[in-house]
Amino acid sequence: MTELLSHDDRPAGPPHEDGLTLLRGDGLRPRVMADFRKHVGSVFNGVFAGVLFDEVAMLPIAASVDRTGRFRDNFTDRGLRSAFSGQALLAGPEQRRKHAQWLIDQHRSVRGTGVGEYDGVRYSALDPDLWLWIIASALHAIIVSYPVCSGTTLRPKESEAGYQYLRHLFSDLELPSKRGQLPATFTEFDAYYENTVATGLAANGFLRGQFATLTRLPLPTLLLPGWLRPALTPPWLLVRPLIGHIVQVCSAKTMHPDVLAMIGFELKGRHDWEFAVYSRLLQLAWRLLPDRLLLEPIHYNRVRLDELRERLDGTARAQARYDRAAKRLQRQNSWLAAFYDSYGLDTFAVPEHRAGACPFG
Repeated sequence: MTELLSHDDRPAGPPHEDGLTLLRGDGLRPRVMADFRKHVGSVFNGVFAGVLFDEVAMLPIAASVDRTGRFRDNFTDRGLRSAFSGQALLAGPEQRRKHAQWLIDQHRSVRGTGVGEYDGVRYSALDPDLWLWIIASALHAIIVSYPVCSGTTLRPKESEAGYQYLRHLFSDLELPSKRGQLPATFTEFDAYYENTVATGLAANGFLRGQFATLTRLPLPTLLLPGWLRPALTPPWLLVRPLIGHIVQVCSAKTMHPDVLAMIGFELKGRHDWEFAVYSRLLQLAWRLLPDRLLLEPIHYNRVRLDELRERLDGTARAQARYDRAAKRLQRQNSWLAAFYDSYGLDTFAVPEHRAGACPFG
C-alpha cells in the first residue's frame, strides 16, 4: 500500500470547518458537494443497509459476529443500536474522537475462534486487515448509494473530494499500523476494495442467512414499551416483507456484483424495474422533502449551523442571531448525543449464555 498521510498531516482548517474545506475547490460543483455532505447523514442510507453485508463476507469477521449470537437475538435491535452508535461520526470532532477510542477499547477483548461452520477460524477484531475492512465497507456503502439517492453522478474530482471528506470523518477510527489506515486516494481505495473482494472474501452461512431474513425482521423492541409491542406486531408482520424486500433489491443492485454472488440473492428481470421505481422515489424525496426529514437529527443541526454561519454579514444583529441559534442547536446535539449513547452499542463480547455453548442454540 502506498505511503499514507498521518492524521496530523491531513488538512484540518478551523474547528468549525471539520473537513468542509475538502469539499471545496476547482472542478467541484458546490451544490453537489453540499448534497454529498448531507447524504453522509441521510436517513436514506438505511435503504442500502444490505450493502454493508460485504463486511461478513470476510470469514474471520463472520466467525466473530456469529460467535456473539447478538444478531440472532434481535437483528433489528442490533441494527438500530449500530445506527445510534454511528451518530458519533456526525456529532463533531471531540465526540468522534471519544467514541472512536471507546470502540477500539471495547474491541480489544473481541478475539477467539469460530464455532460450527467457522470452526477453527481465528479472529481478532483489532487485526488491522479486519478493522480496515469494516471501515472501508462503510465508506463504500455511502459512496455507491449517493448516485441512487440523489440522481447525481460524481465526477472524478468530486469522487476524490467526497472520499477525502469521508476519510477525514473516519480518521480517528484508523489504527496506527499502515495496514489499518485507509488508502491515500480514491483511486487507491477503489483498487483496495476490488482486490479485497477478489481475494479476501467468501460466501458463508451467516452472510446468506442474514440477508435472506431481511424480509422477516423481528419487531424492534428498542424504545418500545412492552405493553405496546403486542399491538404493533400485526401491522409489523404485514409491512416487514415489503420493507425488507426494498432493502434487498436496492442493496443488491448497488453492491459489488461479486459480493452479490456470495450472498446468493438472485436478481431477476422484474428487479430492474423495481429498482428504477425505488430509485426515482428516493430522488423525488431527496429533492422535495425538507432537510429536517431527510437527515439524521444531529447531522441536520450541524448542517443548519453551517448554513447560518455562511449567512453572517458582519453586523452585530446577524452575529447575535447566529449565536442564539448556535447555542440552541449545540444544546440539542448534546442531548441527542447522550440519547444515542444510552441506546447505542454497549458491548461486543460474547454473551455469558453463549460463552460456552453453540451460538446456534
